[in-house]
Amino acid sequence: MGAAEAKTIRETLKAKGLSNRKVSVRADSYSMGSSVYVTVKDPSVDLAMVEEIANREESIRRCEFSGEILSGGNTYVHVRYSREAEAAIAAEYTERVKAAYDKVDGSILEPVEGTKAMIGKDGVGNATVWHESEAGCMGVVWTNPEDLSAVAFKVALLVRELG
Repeated sequence: MGAAEAKTIRETLKAKGLSNRKVSVRADSYSMGSSVYVTVKDPSVDLAMVEEIANREESIRRCEFSGEILSGGNTYVHVRYSREAEAAIAAEYTERVKAAYDKVDGSILEPVEGTKAMIGKDGVGNATVWHESEAGCMGVVWTNPEDLSAVAFKVALLVRELG
């Protein structure tokens, strides 16, 4: 359990030209199941594509009546960017996010220059990220304003996903 799924993910990623220098895959087995951890180390790699490949190997058994997860035999898949890749992705937007955050006054949203993202503040000063879309604005994330690089990373992901 887990090791076979990790091997399949590695082979599929390698066939797509993604070596272990760009994406690492490791498995962890435990008494009632396993987990596969996929870490994208190269910020130029499309996270959605890696998730689509990796999530094919996830297997979670559920009760057909309640929908609850059944114990034993489940394989969970977790995909994320490495901290270094997150920092590299966020770097492009950090200054623009900080400039927008500093301009926010009250409940008014401030656009992040060059994106469709907007920054706001909740009642206690946490940063909120919003994305302009055809369906209107949609709130995405709340975070501590002292960690604006995390906000910048979320803005970067929105820009990659939604334009």
